[in-house]
Formats: sequence, C-alpha cells, structure tokens
Amino acid sequence: MKLIRSDRLKINTSAEQRKALSDTLSLYRKYVRDLMVLMNARWRIFQHSTGNDMVKLVEDLIHPTLKRPVVKHTHFHKNYYKFPSYLRRVAIMDAAGQVRSFHTRYNDWLDSGMKHMPPKLTVSTATFPSLYKGQCIKFSQDSKTAFIKVWHSNDWMWQAFRLSGKSRFLGKGKAMSPLLTLKGKQWALSTPVKLNIPLKDNADFSGYVLAVDIGINTSAVCAVVDKFGTVVHRVFLDRADKDRAYHIMQHIRTKARKATRHGNKLDSGFCGKSHRILRNLSHNQAHQISRQIVDLAMQFHCDAIILENLKYWRPKAGQKRSTMKMRFHTWFKSALAERIASKSVQQGIRTLNVYARGTSSYAYDGSGKVRRDKGNYANATFTTGKRYNADLNASYNIATRGIIKLYYPSLHKQQWSRGKPNACPTTGNPLVLSSLWLLQQSKAG
Repeated sequence: MKLIRSDRLKINTSAEQRKALSDTLSLYRKYVRDLMVLMNARWRIFQHSTGNDMVKLVEDLIHPTLKRPVVKHTHFHKNYYKFPSYLRRVAIMDAAGQVRSFHTRYNDWLDSGMKHMPPKLTVSTATFPSLYKGQCIKFSQDSKTAFIKVWHSNDWMWQAFRLSGKSRFLGKGKAMSPLLTLKGKQWALSTPVKLNIPLKDNADFSGYVLAVDIGINTSAVCAVVDKFGTVVHRVFLDRADKDRAYHIMQHIRTKARKATRHGNKLDSGFCGKSHRILRNLSHNQAHQISRQIVDLAMQFHCDAIILENLKYWRPKAGQKRSTMKMRFHTWFKSALAERIASKSVQQGIRTLNVYARGTSSYAYDGSGKVRRDKGNYANATFTTGKRYNADLNASYNIATRGIIKLYYPSLHKQQWSRGKPNACPTTGNPLVLSSLWLLQQSKAG
C-alpha cells in the first residue's frame, strides 16, 4: 500500500527572519498570481500539457536564456529578477493546477445547464511553496537546522532557521519536498514522506478480525472474532468529553430559543464559536478513539478492521433543535471511520466496509428480530427473552459479514451472484454470527 504521511516541524524565528519569510511568501504568491493570469488567457495552448511539458511551454514564454534571449512576456523577467529556477517551476505547477481546477468546474457548470452562479477564478490564493531539497532548502545532519533560500534586502540569499519537533516517518520512506506553511503567526515546514507498507499476505493471516459498531450512545463497540465465529474480546469505547459537548449543545439551544421566540431566523454565523469548539472536540475524539481501536487490532494481531458503510446514511430521528437532532448533527461517524482507515493502513492492517442495514435488527444467535427497549435504546430483547446490548450484538454481525468477505471469498462471490450477499448460506436467513457456526458444522459433517 503506497501512501504519503507528513509531519509539521516548527520554525523558530526572530523578527528579522519572520520578515524574510513573509516577503518570500508574498513574492511567491504574486508570481503565482501573474502566472495564473497568463495561463488562463492562453489556456487553449496549455490545457493538454502536464508536468515537465507545461513547465517548458511556460518558460519559453517568460524566461530568457542565452539560446532564447527574446521572450514574448518580459513582465516576469523585469519584475521578478533572479527568481530561483526551481521555485519558478513550483510556481508554474501551482498556477497550472489552480487554473485547471477552475476550467474543470466551469465546464461542469456549463454541462449542468448553468443553473447557479458560474465559478470564478480567484488569482489571489493563499498558496504555499514547495521547497526543492538542495535548491531551495538544505538540512543539517541532525535535522535541527534548515537553510532556506529567502528574499531579503532585495536579493535571494540563504538563511539558517532552527527547527523544533520530530518527524515520525523520517527514514521510513522516500522524503519529498517540504512545504513552507504559515498558521497564525507560526511558521512551519510540512515534511511529506512517501511510504510503501505491504498489507498482510493471506498466508500470514491469524484468523482474527476486529469489528467496530459506530454508535450514538457509545462511540464505538469493538469485538474481536475469529473466522470460526468465536468472540475473543470485546470493549466499549466512549467519548471522554461527552459532558462538555452536551453543555455546549445546551448553550446553543438556549440561545437559539431566545433568538427565535419572536419569529426571527437565525443568522448564518449563529454561535459560530460554539460550533467550532464542537467540531474541534469531535476531531480530537475521533483521533483518540481511532488510535485505541488500531492499538487493539495490533494487540490481537487482527487481519482486518471491519466497519459499517455509513457514507450515505442520513439521520431521521429528532425534531428541529432537539437534543437528539443535535447529537446526530455532531456525530463523527465519517471522521472516525476515516481516522481508523488512515491509521490501520500504516500498520499493514486492512479496513473492510460492509453493508450496514440489518446488523442491529437481528440477534447474533439466529433467534430472529430483536426488540429495542423504549426507555433505553441501547438495550435489546431477543425473541427468546434474552436481553443484550444492541451495539454489541451489531458488532458480532458486522464481524460475520467481514469474515465472509475476507476468509471465504468464493462463498462471498457466490452470494453476490445469487443477489443475496447478506443472507446465511445455510438457512437463507439474514447473515448473523450463528451463520458461521452453521457453516463450520456443515463443513465438519
């Protein structure tokens, strides 16, 4: 599996160094802006060119050399004298990407019947430069100092900058060109590394999977199940900031009730700060819980992490501005699934998405449909009278669908060809954990 991971190294700067970096970034953005104007005007010439071909076409128009002393557009040579060649090529690719994106969106707008306002090409973009190693940036042997070519005192010169932070992926893959970034007042280097991590081969399978049911009441219910249907381990993971999040939600509801009591409508930026805090809390908890899930999968040497495919799921419960509506609105199901997939692939663990419908509706023991408690929706009652946690029951059924998909590919393909991928191959009933037990009995018989 090929992937790119990056770390952020902070740049410790003085006032003079901050000004040099700021002037460099400002000059680079102006250069990109002028290139975007040029490319957009001549897009019929540039639209079919990519990579080095694009660089060559643009340089033929703007950059004079000994063999090419006269160019069509002298603006760049006059106003950006001695602009570093490698930084110029980065700017060309940057501008080309933004202009290409605009024309793609504009063509889509034309194809869709021009129903809304057309997209606009914004040339004053907040872009950041990539620094080619050896040409625009050099690192010391201990990687604690970076020498960056900056625009200072009307000339391009090298300056040394002290770095703080540690790159987790340095030495584990191919280092790519770092990106000079600015967030607030903090300058930093984003250091991407290209990794090639092999996924576990079929011959090395341990026979265990980790199934995760992402829920509202409990953030994640996990079950480690082997390919024969034996539950090895289970754990409940919940948000550590639940009380704080609910307090902020109540604050938003109270203000909304007061603001709309005379029939007024809420502003577009209503309680923007509170909503931003809720989003940041959700992102943080998604990182924390996903790390625990991946660590659990590594502890039991799981071959895959099984998740429900909730991409197009939309909540229907709850009235407008009600508690349940707000909880669904702040549910970080997609963020948690993305974090799990991102972290697991770094460890060589697969992530499988299975069909979500019916996992909570049927009992894992094959006794039929379950009935949810009206007072506590997290609990369920089987037709046999057995009471069980609904999310834990769902995690067993999620594991079953993932196990069929991973360990029994021919059976999975056969089920899809019949048009019943989530039916028990033995009884034809919905696919639950007991289906694995029946499958093993049929093989033994």
